Amino acid sequence: MNYINLAKRALFLAFVAIGFTACEKVKEVEPIGDKGQTIVKLINGDVTANPGHTTLGIDFVNRTQTVDIADIRRDVPNNAELNRPMTVVLKDDTAALRRYNTLNNTNILSMPTAWYTLNTSPSGGVGGTYTVNLAPGEFAKQITVTVPNATLLNPSATYGFAFTITSVDANGVIGAARTVVFELGAKNAYDGIYQVVSGNVTRYSAPGAVESPSTLNGSLAGNQDVFLITVGATTLAIPNPGTGGLQWGAGSGSGVAGIADLRLTVDPVTNLTTITSGGNASLTNWAGKVNRYDPATKTFYLAFRWNPAGPTREYEIVLKYKGPR
Repeated sequence: MNYINLAKRALFLAFVAIGFTACEKVKEVEPIGDKGQTIVKLINGDVTANPGHTTLGIDFVNRTQTVDIADIRRDVPNNAELNRPMTVVLKDDTAALRRYNTLNNTNILSMPTAWYTLNTSPSGGVGGTYTVNLAPGEFAKQITVTVPNATLLNPSATYGFAFTITSVDANGVIGAARTVVFELGAKNAYDGIYQVVSGNVTRYSAPGAVESPSTLNGSLAGNQDVFLITVGATTLAIPNPGTGGLQWGAGSGSGVAGIADLRLTVDPVTNLTTITSGGNASLTNWAGKVNRYDPATKTFYLAFRWNPAGPTREYEIVLKYKGPR
């Protein structure tokens, strides 16, 4: 009996001991507030295996332009950490740019070094590694690039810079958002997304005979927005067909095929425009109609025809600037 009582007593004391131990551990837990780590990241970044991405256009002009291409941030747990100076080291990660192209089926080119100057104020970059200093109280800093002459860029291409954070000091840790690809493209003064304000399309089954019945004829008002994409100082491409491309009559939901490689060129002196198709040489400005651009309202008035000797198509459309692509 004494043995059983001693065993019960020992078991009871063991439970009490465990309880005290558990209580002591709970008491030791404190809020993360003053003990958390500073996380350093790149805005719009992601893991190196699947880089983040951001885009920006610059004007297709021969004058100096400076743009931000990387935004470094530190998320701090308290004011004491924010008031510590910090050094962040990044590398020019060409492998990340190639990886992004492979993963996304894109062809972003590395920008020739003679065409730009990378600014990592207050510290300069050496050998593809860039040092950025965050002063006490500073939680963000940008890397900028200066392009002296954007007309050197191929306007039908885009160029990229890729950065990966490689090290930080001052008790900081590198976050998951450590790699970003910045895509840069040149845009002329007309580039953008345009709303279809009005217009009309007429399809003929034979010279002089309007195609009937046809749900593809009629008003263009309400069609999808049209993209005008820089391919030269005053020349734009129009996708065809698909997103940003021309469509038949409103409500048809059908893109205009057979006139691929559309090009719209603006005379900057007269504001008169000329439209052509690399896929259909018969497409020309509609004789007797005025094709022009109104810079005051950023509106295109376009009229063109194709297949004049057969099933002719006549297309008039008014496009008003809606915003950047």
